[in-house]
Amino acid sequence: MSTYSLSPARRAELNQKSNWRGSLEVAKDWALIISAFAISLAWPHPLTYFFSVFLLSCGMTGFSILQHEASHRSLFATPALNEWVGEYLAALPILQSMPCYRTYHMTHHRLAGTAEDPDLIMTERYPVSPSSLRRKLWRDLSGQSGIKSIIALMGMYAGYWKYQLTGQTERLMPAPVGFTGYARHFIKNNGHIAILFQVAIWGALYALGNGWLYGLWVIAFIIVLPTCQRIRQIADHAVVADPLSKNPLMHARTTSANWFEKMLFAPHYEHYHLEHHLMPTAACWQLPKLHAELKAAGVIPEQNQASSLLSVLRRATTH
Repeated sequence: MSTYSLSPARRAELNQKSNWRGSLEVAKDWALIISAFAISLAWPHPLTYFFSVFLLSCGMTGFSILQHEASHRSLFATPALNEWVGEYLAALPILQSMPCYRTYHMTHHRLAGTAEDPDLIMTERYPVSPSSLRRKLWRDLSGQSGIKSIIALMGMYAGYWKYQLTGQTERLMPAPVGFTGYARHFIKNNGHIAILFQVAIWGALYALGNGWLYGLWVIAFIIVLPTCQRIRQIADHAVVADPLSKNPLMHARTTSANWFEKMLFAPHYEHYHLEHHLMPTAACWQLPKLHAELKAAGVIPEQNQASSLLSVLRRATTH
């Protein structure tokens, strides 16, 4: 079994955070969102609408990763910035809750490599038949997964369901009492602000005379984002060397990615997922350095390396 240890001094170097670099990562995603709408406003055409959906999807995927980074308190050096930016500029625009996500995700890290890992259900059955993978992707591309996700997220905000990302639902106990109880829970979790974000985006487009362009945001959220998330889940933890080993070198994967894959599926260095599990507190922009060390040391199992996300999908299907 592969092992690797970092010296305390090297860990300290990789754990260095940066407010300016964190701000740059956030600015990139918001620039994609603003540019996406600006392009369609300036040059209304089916081709620009298609490109806008692509940019919006890239930005939304980026938000999901920023939420992840902030939940690890690694996006900014200033703790308060991790909390505020992670919630209000990353999580809430895509109907997420960073505090709820953090609780769930820390359980994933604590139990990764065990049968109790809450995320294991999403990848443990791979490899699957090509027809099975096509059915899963069709549920995403047809909007079924996205619509179910919105319903689930609203229920989680209200305290009806326990927060989780597996596609399953579990009642939260003790449950809120009556409509007032659920409303209070919804507001406590900033559900009202998540909805206000949607209203604000539509309102800004409406004020510019093109409120209907909000439909591009909906398409990106309901169709493209769930597809990207599924592919990323497969790349990160499916068909790895040993999913039930607590050694991150065994239960997670690092994947090379081209510019398209980095934009749409794995922004903010997310494709270095093995490195992230090995050192969860390292800022995302430090992960390439850690990857270079692991690669030079030859400790990454062959099965936990991939040349592209597409190659992982091939591994995740039976032939």
